[in-house]
Amino acid sequence: MAPPRAPSGHLQREPLEERLLGRTYRLRLLCAPAGYGKTVLLNDCMRRCNDGVRCLWLDLGGHAPTLAQFCRRLADGLGLGPEVAEDTEALLCALTSSKDHCWLALDDFPADASAELNTWIDRLMRSQAPVQLWVSCRQRPAWKLARLLLEGELLELGARQLAFSRDELETLVGRLDPLANATNTARLWQQTQGWCAGVRLLLGTSGRNERAGASWMREYLGGELLAPLSEEERMLLMSAAHLPRLSVDFCERLWPQGNAGALLRGLLQSESFFLPVGTDGLWYRLLPAVALALQGELPAPALNRLRLDACRLLCEAGFIDEAIELALSTQQPEMAASLMERLTLDWMFSERHLHTWLDWLTRLPQRALESSPSLIYLNGRALLSSWRLDDARAHIARLAWATPQPKASHHSRLLANWQALQGTLSGLSGDAASARAHCQSALQHLELRDWPSSFLCYSTLARVAMAAGEPEQARALLDSSLQLARRHGCIASEVLISADRIRQLILYGELDLAGAVLQECFDLVAADGGSHDLLLSRLMLLRGELYLLRGDLAASERLLRAGLERGIESSDPYVLHALIGLSEVAACKGELEQARLHLRNAERHMQRGRVSEVCYKGLIDYQYLRLLARQQDWQSILPLVRKAIADGAACLPPLHAPSLPQRLQMLLALAEWGVGKLDHAVARLQALLDTCERLGFYSLLPEVQVARARIDQQRGVLRPGDAPALARTSLLAGWGGQGSALMLAAPGARDSLTSREISVLQLVAHGLSNQEISEQLFISLNTVKAHTVKINHKLGVKRRTQAVMRAKSLGMLA
Repeated sequence: MAPPRAPSGHLQREPLEERLLGRTYRLRLLCAPAGYGKTVLLNDCMRRCNDGVRCLWLDLGGHAPTLAQFCRRLADGLGLGPEVAEDTEALLCALTSSKDHCWLALDDFPADASAELNTWIDRLMRSQAPVQLWVSCRQRPAWKLARLLLEGELLELGARQLAFSRDELETLVGRLDPLANATNTARLWQQTQGWCAGVRLLLGTSGRNERAGASWMREYLGGELLAPLSEEERMLLMSAAHLPRLSVDFCERLWPQGNAGALLRGLLQSESFFLPVGTDGLWYRLLPAVALALQGELPAPALNRLRLDACRLLCEAGFIDEAIELALSTQQPEMAASLMERLTLDWMFSERHLHTWLDWLTRLPQRALESSPSLIYLNGRALLSSWRLDDARAHIARLAWATPQPKASHHSRLLANWQALQGTLSGLSGDAASARAHCQSALQHLELRDWPSSFLCYSTLARVAMAAGEPEQARALLDSSLQLARRHGCIASEVLISADRIRQLILYGELDLAGAVLQECFDLVAADGGSHDLLLSRLMLLRGELYLLRGDLAASERLLRAGLERGIESSDPYVLHALIGLSEVAACKGELEQARLHLRNAERHMQRGRVSEVCYKGLIDYQYLRLLARQQDWQSILPLVRKAIADGAACLPPLHAPSLPQRLQMLLALAEWGVGKLDHAVARLQALLDTCERLGFYSLLPEVQVARARIDQQRGVLRPGDAPALARTSLLAGWGGQGSALMLAAPGARDSLTSREISVLQLVAHGLSNQEISEQLFISLNTVKAHTVKINHKLGVKRRTQAVMRAKSLGMLA
């Protein structure tokens, strides 16, 4: 009659407990399939019962007692006499007149309870008895729950609320399988969606053996799910395990000879591990872990017939991508390729569909991928969007081979669509002239129905104009792209082109406007519904970059990591910007090794995604040079940055990093300054100021102006006005004020203290604490302490005050 003992490895679920215990309810109802931790949660709550409240636990085990049997157990548990135990009315009266408050837990209440029992419990809940019911069940009881809900006396938790959260799952993984990596944990989450028993069963197999885990899962489901079902219900579940979705109407059409629709309706009511698909409440699918465990029971011929019939019906219902998966599973590549032609570019760039399309490219034979010009075109768009330029070049060439067409109009149209792809390929490859020629020619011949190609041309021309330093032209082209996407109601295209607008605004120094447009995009995606992982990834990266530019490292890191996770799952090459951003965050915190690790990961992701080097190598190399600059290793930087500038001189910079040449010039000027070539540095910075003003790259101007002002100070040239404020990410943020830390105060000191140590020493001389120096130079407290130890050692002293005096005597400090 008492609550059972908590299981081993028990995870306390405090948020759920607080919700259940936060206020008084007549009925707390936990209704979910087997394995959602209902009993354990009830147990934990019972153990937190208030003083003076009596607890009674009745384990019904899913079996339906008669009303007399139930009342007898209840009376025995409460210690009431046999005259009450044998009289249901007397028991109700005794409970109503009792002065003692009672928590009554009914664990695993049966779905087939008698009408008499349900009526008696309803009467108990309507009475004045000081009794609160705590009930776990797999199917909602036939009680008058609506009345309780209206009176505020019902708290119901279903499978969605009872499932482990992602944080809880990761905590449990850390306890039960500490060697599991992030990929394994993500797969476990995808399979179980937090289903408690599924998580424990899959984690309980040694060495993360998935086959053993599936075996345990089948055994568990055999007893908890399949055993009570009829043969027809079991067959429906076995079939559902192979289908991406099903509905009552779908089942009636798929199996017209039986009563499959009614069977599914009954299974849904009995909470049989079905998850809703979409928001219309019509479609469902089995929990992936359950579906995987139930597969393998149907004979191959029956399974093939099932998949082909379902493929046809899903196609008719408009779920083309799921129909394609079924066609591929039945070894029907021609059918799959034919269905792929029906998908739109808006679909491709929504959710994680780009990843899905790229996966299909690896599973379809070449003859199927080249079966029509429209499919070749779609393949080319997917590959260009993934920066897989070599693969895209091959597909675009095949589209050219599809000409000539029998009619001149068809030929002209196909050629224009080919030029849109070829122009974009040229732009991504750094050939501005070819990109403009092809895209401008295509726009003259594309028809209205070819608006996706027109959009691609405007977008490519805008990014080429941005990289070529034509800001007004870029704005006009971006506006044309945006209007086109809006006229055709294409949310994905609208958000993607808005992301380019935001990057332009950031580059032009209009951060507030960039933030406002970014929020509009978030609102647009939220209003559209769906997961939209690729779009959200791009937007999170942009917000992370804005936070980084404003110096909020914590918020930036959080958003960049969230965007990175979604981007990887979507096969979006813009994860490059996430990892470079994370590298910059780490560098700003003085964690240079972590910063390098992010860059190595960026290179790995690009190579595994078969991204062309021209799209990523220059940007990663630039970030490595920034790390060297933070160490002020100017002698090493000089040849590397000169080579990077020379390598990129003959072509356009990456379309997603249009200011890369100017940023490299800034690094070269700093390196020249660092090695004492002040005249070269001044000349380069002046040329860079003129270039940035001409191109409209106003976000770069403050750093260039500050560098120029500090060199002028060092040379004794005074200029009116204050230097602009620097972003926290600026390489100059921690370098000197008067008489920059780049140039050391005395010739002998150059071989002694590093420039960063000089910066630390100057701040020590001004009386700043280690914590204040850390904040001033944007480095960690441990790094400051390490610098002070080295300074003392090099100057032959033991204390800070002695170091300052020694430095002054050597002429290193004024």
